[in-house]
Amino acid sequence: MFSYKYKIVKEDINYGGHVGNERALLFFQFSRMAFFESLGFTELDLGDGIGVIQKNGYVEYNKELFLNDEIEIKITKIEIEKINFTCHYEIYNNAGEKVINGYTMLVCYDYTAKKIKRVPQGFKDKVEALA
Repeated sequence: MFSYKYKIVKEDINYGGHVGNERALLFFQFSRMAFFESLGFTELDLGDGIGVIQKNGYVEYNKELFLNDEIEIKITKIEIEKINFTCHYEIYNNAGEKVINGYTMLVCYDYTAKKIKRVPQGFKDKVEALA
């Protein structure tokens, strides 16, 4: 569905000398932001002024990543519901091994009105056209 390249930098490394566990969610966000941008959207505006707020996330770690590793973050699937959608991710290292996988559930949110809203139809249409 979508692929994003990223090079591991020193800020990603923890005291154990490898990528910190919290970074996976940032990597997911980097790819998601690039995906939204490729469709003409942002996390603050998926259409009609509706943004997203993360409700939950899941990460499974399969292998370590280190400084200067080049990774590929893939959004493999997006499941759209009435007011939210779930993005599924896979992260691969230079050798093509899947090192991390997971998902995030994002709720559509009007930051001005401070209310949950429906997934904008224009966003839904563009995502479903890629499935």
